[in-house]
Amino acid sequence: MSRLVAALWSLAVGIGQVAFWPVLPWNADFAAALLLGLVLLALVAAIGGSFSRLPAVPRYVVCYLLLPFALGSCWALGANHHSLAARLPLALHGTDHRVTLEIDDLPQTAAAVASFGSPRSVHGYFDSRFRARVLESDLPDFIGKRLLLSWYGLPPDSAATLTPGSRWSMTLRLKRPRGSINPHTFDYEAWLLEQGIFATGYVRDRVTAPEYLAAGNGISSVVNGIRERLRQRITGASNDASDMAQEALIRALLLGDKGGIDTATQDLLRRTGTAHLLAISGLHVGMVAGFCLLIGGLLSRVVGVFRPHNPVLLAAAPGLLAALAYTLLSGASLSAQRALVMTAIAIAALVLRRRVSAGLVFVAALSCVLLMQPLAVLNAGFWLSFIAVAALLLRFRGRSSTDSNGFDEGRSGPDQGRIAVLVHSMWRYFLSAIHSQWAILVGLLLPSILIFSGVSVSGLLINLIAIPWVGLAILPLIFLGAMVPHGLGTILWRLADTQLGWLLEFLAAADQALPGWQAIPNPAPVIVALAVLSSLVLLMPRGTPGRVLGWCLFPVLVVGLSPWQRPQDPYLALTVLDVGQGLAVVAATEGRTIVFDTGASTGTGWSAGSSIVAPYLLAEGRPQLDALIVSHGDRDHAGGVSGVMAQLEVGRLFAPGQLPQRLADLGAPGFAGPCVAGRSESYGELELTWLWPGGEGLSGEENDHSCVALLEWRHVRVLLTGDISEDTERRLVVQYPGFAPIDVLLAPHHGSRTSSSPVLLDWANPAQVVFSTGFHHHFGHPHADVVARYAAHRVPMFNTAANGAVTFRWRDGHLPPEIRCARNAGNFWLSEPDPAESPQVRYPCQ
Repeated sequence: MSRLVAALWSLAVGIGQVAFWPVLPWNADFAAALLLGLVLLALVAAIGGSFSRLPAVPRYVVCYLLLPFALGSCWALGANHHSLAARLPLALHGTDHRVTLEIDDLPQTAAAVASFGSPRSVHGYFDSRFRARVLESDLPDFIGKRLLLSWYGLPPDSAATLTPGSRWSMTLRLKRPRGSINPHTFDYEAWLLEQGIFATGYVRDRVTAPEYLAAGNGISSVVNGIRERLRQRITGASNDASDMAQEALIRALLLGDKGGIDTATQDLLRRTGTAHLLAISGLHVGMVAGFCLLIGGLLSRVVGVFRPHNPVLLAAAPGLLAALAYTLLSGASLSAQRALVMTAIAIAALVLRRRVSAGLVFVAALSCVLLMQPLAVLNAGFWLSFIAVAALLLRFRGRSSTDSNGFDEGRSGPDQGRIAVLVHSMWRYFLSAIHSQWAILVGLLLPSILIFSGVSVSGLLINLIAIPWVGLAILPLIFLGAMVPHGLGTILWRLADTQLGWLLEFLAAADQALPGWQAIPNPAPVIVALAVLSSLVLLMPRGTPGRVLGWCLFPVLVVGLSPWQRPQDPYLALTVLDVGQGLAVVAATEGRTIVFDTGASTGTGWSAGSSIVAPYLLAEGRPQLDALIVSHGDRDHAGGVSGVMAQLEVGRLFAPGQLPQRLADLGAPGFAGPCVAGRSESYGELELTWLWPGGEGLSGEENDHSCVALLEWRHVRVLLTGDISEDTERRLVVQYPGFAPIDVLLAPHHGSRTSSSPVLLDWANPAQVVFSTGFHHHFGHPHADVVARYAAHRVPMFNTAANGAVTFRWRDGHLPPEIRCARNAGNFWLSEPDPAESPQVRYPCQ
């Protein structure tokens, strides 16, 4: 058995590690041939007795370590090549296609939001986001591919028929899967690759009206149809029950549909460390399988009265089928797949009357998930799910289910004995719950810091109450409500809704009374290694020799993870974040942080401030901003302000004209004032001088109202220009003659044709320029004339659309700077820079 465990571990590691290769060599056909060759070679060697002639240790290494590792690597190499090839060709990015498709997931539909100006609802219409599978297309290569689509301004009659399994004929504007690439933030492009998305896009209903064809058929359509009917039942129950306040949470717990959960609830769950309760995991799958296993056992007893049979098989079949059905109904997330495989192995062992070690069950589930999805290691849920289970297995390894405390019931009378046993059992359950939460806390501490840049300090105590509350009192009501007739189901769901409301009130109170989410910067590699070692030692069962040494590493970890680090040599890091068609710049020294613009926001609630800028700064260990500068009021520059202020402490806020007063209402900055030419600010060695605008009597909303700032650090000069036009550029040249050369210029208005005039280039004489643009955006930034202009001046050019986030780092004022681009991070799925979209990068990224 130990050899099988070793082989499965080698297979899993071989599959998973390919996802982190910087480049995929060869191609899918070569990988398949190599895999087949290894299998044939292994068979020939086994039949010919070559393995048996090897000494014991080399035979073990070759057969159970190297060979499975090589097979897994070849399998993943071929699968990852196929995943890369299954993406819309770059030449077709932004093109329209007429397709026939089938909706294969639950559409996420909400009230429509206006696309221009301030976000506002459009009465009577909807915005919907859904996945679909192409059935027919004008291009044969599209058939069978999966799309992630949006339909804006969806009419009510179409919204009623846009259901899972429905088939439509529609015209789509398709885009190659692409995402913003920044350090420490969510890699949307990797997620699209892992999900198998061929293209993203939206419905072009103004070109040709979408046509509903028919309801779908097949297993997928049936499963998604059942999911949709359950979702409609929950919504109907909410209407019948005077609007259940926690309808979205009930859908999430039953169907894995988290689309309707509001931002405030998500933040509360994150701060209290209870967000995992909404993940469909072993708790959910095990409860369904256990209930049906119990029903099957009762049925087996009845059948056994009339006909001899295998009682375990008849009892196990309903449990396994129920676990499979629920995994499909809940959307088959990675944690649910893991729980299903482990449940299936446990049930199989029960039927075959075999003892199977927990370690074998765990690694078998790990191998099965990776064989089906070699890129699952790119999903944070994969790591959180498997590490949590591994922590529990390590902590309770070797424990007996019998009472180990030597409790003697015979010393008391019968009644007193039963009461004492009950009290003792409750006490043991409480201790077991503490041990479980401690194990999960230790196991997930480092992953939480690395993935989320923080940890919930109060999560251990809160989960002691929240987990049994959800598992024993709320989930059973939700599951039973889905299985019983509508009227009774409504009553059960309303009871669950009431308890979920109480649970949120409890979490809110605990969040106020206890220390909640603690932001922690990403630790150094040596601290990560020490944390892994310490966690493994602490999770070992009681009595393991040297287990106490795990605590010896704790002070080292505390010091390593604390914000108080040893003094650093002086430096300036200027990072132009990749926020799509927008702008967000971070200027940081060893003790000061300034942010210039915050990127865009959308009507659907997404914000570059909360999704990119704030996570980046928190991971860098910078929860306080000395200054937040908003160049002007356009949404692609000021849209993320509320997201930044919600997560970071802002010392001073600057914006043109009257804009600071309006922005100050979004948070609580220490000071809010206008940027006025001639004034300056000092932050340590950072000197900030305003060059534009010339007065305070402005709305702050126009492009030419933009704050223009000169940022200086020792001998380094950076010019931040917002969205000024050529007219304002000429005024700057007149007002500031003899202007010294600039080290980095943020291209005015993203490289628009109406900016970056020859006069500006002669005046600023930049050493390098950065364009902050969207990938193949319809605005067409940077314009070809502007690119040619900078090229004529021999200015090295960078573009966030092609390079991702661009970081310039000067040490002690020495030039030239160290330059890093996020798309050069060494991940094989990151696309190469597109010459048609961006200028040639003459200054190589490192």
